[in-house]
Amino acid sequence: MKKTHIIILSIIGLLLVIGIGIFIYIRTTYLSSNEIQDIVIKDTGLSKNDIYFESIDLDSDENLYDVDFYYNNVKYEYKIDAKKGKIIYNNFSINNDTTENNNSNNTAKNDITLDEARVIALNNAGLDENQVTFTETKNDLDDGIKVYDIEFIYNNQEYSYEIDATSGEIISYNKDNIRN
Repeated sequence: MKKTHIIILSIIGLLLVIGIGIFIYIRTTYLSSNEIQDIVIKDTGLSKNDIYFESIDLDSDENLYDVDFYYNNVKYEYKIDAKKGKIIYNNFSINNDTTENNNSNNTAKNDITLDEARVIALNNAGLDENQVTFTETKNDLDDGIKVYDIEFIYNNQEYSYEIDATSGEIISYNKDNIRN
């Protein structure tokens, strides 16, 4: 009986040591979520009060943090190296000429802005910005083509647009009923 208790206590102790080791490894190897927030705040130039962080998820297989946040009711995302803090991807940028958010991301001189893509989608739908609620506005790559994904809701309908970031051409459009 004593021998069984000693074995059980030894196994529990070993598991505890392993668990503490893993915890210490993660805490010392990866940046904390507060450090990741600070990186996003510094990169955007916004104050912490301007941003609502929806999620900061560690993907330890890829050593990345996936960060989703809202600014001015628009969702943005970042992918940040979990060890070094290097920004791998973002869909938020600051216009360096005015240091204000211009809702474009890394647009080339000939590319349309995210605001212009919104206007194209709204004009196609025959709606005004004050009539809709934007649920997604971001730039993306689709088969190597820079595009804007624009989604909004109006009158229980969800509108989804994919717009070529260079030409402003609507690549795809979809309108679906929202089910309650």
